[in-house]
Amino acid sequence: MIMPDFQDIVADPHFMPVGVSADMHTIRFARVSVESLRAQAFLDGRSPYTHGPETAVAIDELAPALGGNTAPSRVLLHVSFCGSTLLSNLLDVEGQSLGLREPAGQIELADALRTAPERVSRATHVVEALLSRTIEGHVPVIKPSNWANNLLPIWIDETAIDPIFMTIAPRLFLRAVFRGGRDRLAYAIRLAQHLAPSIEDGAGRLSRSIAAPPDPLQKAARLSLLALSFQLTLFQTALKERRWGKARVITFDQLENDPVGTAIRVADILQLPVEVAAIRRGSKAVLERHAKVPGRRFAASEAAEANRLVEQHHSATFDSAFAWASAEELCLEMPV
Repeated sequence: MIMPDFQDIVADPHFMPVGVSADMHTIRFARVSVESLRAQAFLDGRSPYTHGPETAVAIDELAPALGGNTAPSRVLLHVSFCGSTLLSNLLDVEGQSLGLREPAGQIELADALRTAPERVSRATHVVEALLSRTIEGHVPVIKPSNWANNLLPIWIDETAIDPIFMTIAPRLFLRAVFRGGRDRLAYAIRLAQHLAPSIEDGAGRLSRSIAAPPDPLQKAARLSLLALSFQLTLFQTALKERRWGKARVITFDQLENDPVGTAIRVADILQLPVEVAAIRRGSKAVLERHAKVPGRRFAASEAAEANRLVEQHHSATFDSAFAWASAEELCLEMPV
């Protein structure tokens, strides 16, 4: 088998970046198709979506070959549990656009940011340019993992992205975290720890969040709010620095109340070349299925009952966590 060289890979969007070496000197590629990408809820490695062997290419070769004329990536930045996967699915229109949900390469870059910021910065711009290539006539809409929100200062440094910022009301966020049990609580805690170095006094707030309360659920609630606050702080900084308008902020309530209208509005903001009628046609199937679990139907009544039970059991914990967040003056809301 003849292995592709860097020119082949740059020219052919079927070679997708799927990972970055630990030293940030090479990017790993594998062949994909529109069908294999669309079939996956996420591209973070939970399930296979590539064909054939991987090929590693030096970033020093890729960067000059890409040049500086790549258009900004259309990106859905988000906090957890705000409906970003649903919005990505609504904007995924056969023959016109393609949702890339949580590419693994971005997650690896986010993990390496603290130890190699300069190399991560260069690799991030290359990966973003490669992910944004049109494939088989489909314009990508990238939904990074919220683990990669610490890359936002790099993304806006050279205007590498054309973003939407997705948020959720803080109490709804806490309900969603606690509704998911130990796994979600553990993820929210790890996310707060992961993002803290990117935030002024992030480490101090981490320490203060766990210093006083003996109750482990109270600690988890505080750390979950910290994770939300750190992300919203990054979002607000980006909005201010790039002077992006409030129209780019989409809330969970807006999406829940009018999913199709919200998707159409986002497509217009991002100047996504899709037909409004096509979004409407595809929306029925999207709204009937579970956004994150292929093959499972979504039941709004089940979600509402789960939220009711969580609030019933944990309302006092939530109230106490919000009192602490107020004293800490945490950023928990976005201008809309």
